Amino acid sequence: MTAPALQLDFRQPPRSRWRWVGWLALVAAVIGVVAVSESFSEAVAAHEQAQRRHALLGVRVTERSPLRSVAAPDAQTVADIGRANAVIDRLTVPWDALFDAIEGADARQLGLLSLAPNASDRSLRLAGEARSMDELLAYVERLAAQATMGQVHLQGYRSTQRDGVPVVSFTLAATWQQP
Repeated sequence: MTAPALQLDFRQPPRSRWRWVGWLALVAAVIGVVAVSESFSEAVAAHEQAQRRHALLGVRVTERSPLRSVAAPDAQTVADIGRANAVIDRLTVPWDALFDAIEGADARQLGLLSLAPNASDRSLRLAGEARSMDELLAYVERLAAQATMGQVHLQGYRSTQRDGVPVVSFTLAATWQQP
């Protein structure tokens, strides 16, 4: 068995049948790069145009909108703000703690008719009716003993007859502490 003779010819490159595929891929890549670069340049131009339009519209808006001057509020506005703040103060009253203290003082022997707290100075005004002066004074003592209540005072009372039954109408003043 003999090997075929080698033919070495360095002057001519070897010819391949698939050589045209490489050239075709190179041409397709060049066409793709040209298409992508054209699309990119169009996008950059559109972006620059949008930025110029945005800047132009911004200038127009600032030219057309009047500058707002900050003027001092009138007396009506100040009064409205004061009333709104008063409502907010009334809403910030610790209602649960007040009701717990009033109920904890055991007011079964008398009728409480009104409860008017003042959040700004933490004062409380109670109005009601009792059957006797002894019941009223006992309630004042029980209310003063509550932890959240302080400075409980009987501001005034009036004894009357209602349907033949003696009734003591009263007004109490107190302060409350935050729990």
